[in-house]
Amino acid sequence: MKATAVLQKQQEERALQRAQLAPMRPEWIYRRQGWNSFTREDITQPGLAEHPPLPTEDARLSDPRLAYHAHLKLVSHQGYDEVLLASFRAVMVNSERREGILDRVIDGMSGTGKSLLLRAIGRTVQRDIEDRTKGALVAQTPVVHILAPADTDSKVNWVWEIACFLGLNPEPLNENELLRMRSYPDLTASVNYVLENALTRLLLVDDIQRVQPHQLAPVLHYFDYLRNRLGITTIFCGTGASDIVHEARAIADRHQVTVQRHLTRRATHSPGQQDTSQKDPALSFLPITWLDPIPFNAQDKETWLQVLAGYEKHLSLHNLTKHALTEHHEYLHNRTGGYFLALSQLICQAATLAILTGTENITRTELDAIHIGRGH
Repeated sequence: MKATAVLQKQQEERALQRAQLAPMRPEWIYRRQGWNSFTREDITQPGLAEHPPLPTEDARLSDPRLAYHAHLKLVSHQGYDEVLLASFRAVMVNSERREGILDRVIDGMSGTGKSLLLRAIGRTVQRDIEDRTKGALVAQTPVVHILAPADTDSKVNWVWEIACFLGLNPEPLNENELLRMRSYPDLTASVNYVLENALTRLLLVDDIQRVQPHQLAPVLHYFDYLRNRLGITTIFCGTGASDIVHEARAIADRHQVTVQRHLTRRATHSPGQQDTSQKDPALSFLPITWLDPIPFNAQDKETWLQVLAGYEKHLSLHNLTKHALTEHHEYLHNRTGGYFLALSQLICQAATLAILTGTENITRTELDAIHIGRGH
């Protein structure tokens, strides 16, 4: 284990050095050091008094407000907050149970904020556990965050993703070894040991839409082991996640064969009675959290206006007019369709353009200049 500790230390030092030179790359959030930085990150809004407008565009490129607007916070709303709290409560219930633990699924159209919700759940769970276990003698890893692996022929690749997060994956000795993707060692024993001793409670699996049900099925029983032996809840996230996980579970557990045997047995023991309990197939084996685009219609106009007002509050522009975004609510909904990803990109890029051009305001001019793939 000493060599593993040295390797992990080297990886963490390298990650910190890179972070000082450039913004955190997306891949780092799938490593323990990057994930821990994310959970403790607190981005503060730059004060306008400390950052006056700069005279030239070249000088404006160094304005720290550019980096801030690139990280503009997600603005929550009632529906988002409800699913976040419901998922958080479910994970907390699981952490106190010895049996009957339920995994979960996050599903919805692409661009609705599923990954943001997944990470918000993980961040909330980790902060809560760290706050409740301050002074603990053991090093903790409450949450593990991975992507569905690109190569999913066997369980080894899923365990490898977890090992990469934990810093257990051995460094390749040369380029040829790096290219031999099939030579991954089975790190299951090491991963299980670390997860058990680090008191891990939550496994986040994002981008599950990258795999087919038959590719996920072989690893589900390993996730069952993590749940039943170590008390770890798994949350699967991705577009179509509910169908993928449902079909994979049916394959892994030979569900159709089991149901048919159940019906045959019931018919044999009660020949005069019709069993209706299995007439309709189950919609899902797991609870599903659905994320939809933010509506703007006769039944609900307030949610969209609240989100836009929240973004206005977070903008750091010197000449920002009152209701700069909310006065264009219909235009913005037509442009984005109510999708968080499109709205965030549109507002962040418009704010960046306003700083670079010196207008320090978001108007239709700035908004019309941004291309986001919707409404253009």
